Amino acid sequence: MQLTLPLVKDRSALIRVVVQISLGVLLLWAMSQISIPLQPIPITLQTMGVMAIGLLYQRRAAVYSVASYLLLGACGLPILANNAGGIYCFLGPTGGYLLGFLAAVFVMTVLREHFKNDGLFFLIFHCLIGTTIIFIFGVSWLSSFVGVKQAFVLGLVPFLIPGAIKSLLLSIAVRYVKKSSV
Repeated sequence: MQLTLPLVKDRSALIRVVVQISLGVLLLWAMSQISIPLQPIPITLQTMGVMAIGLLYQRRAAVYSVASYLLLGACGLPILANNAGGIYCFLGPTGGYLLGFLAAVFVMTVLREHFKNDGLFFLIFHCLIGTTIIFIFGVSWLSSFVGVKQAFVLGLVPFLIPGAIKSLLLSIAVRYVKKSSV
């Protein structure tokens, strides 16, 4: 019996996809450990990792990477922000943001496939769309804990400027890497 992922036709492609997924999980773990501990939602570079995966990976590898990261975190591995892990992370105030990661990479990769343009404007646009999706999931979930007004105050406002800066810096870096690799 052979282990295969859907639409992976040969062994080298399977190895390449598994390595890419593993690197995505590792990137998300590393970025989640860089944190400014605000309450109830810390500012991390986790979203920057999600955006990088959304800009660089094909849809399946992107979704598998983020889903694997979330599954490992839900199983209790201390890989989420501030070395947290366990299902309670998904049931607490940060749960919506975590689930938003998966929706964000899915939408970002679909948009990238539809708009085949690696210009800086499009990269920034994709990052901002991904960030917006994470905010929608996160603030919606957080509002069930602190109310709608407080969810915006605690879960959106402190993240607007850092989110925009992360999107801009990442887009410039990805554009530079893509341009120099041609």
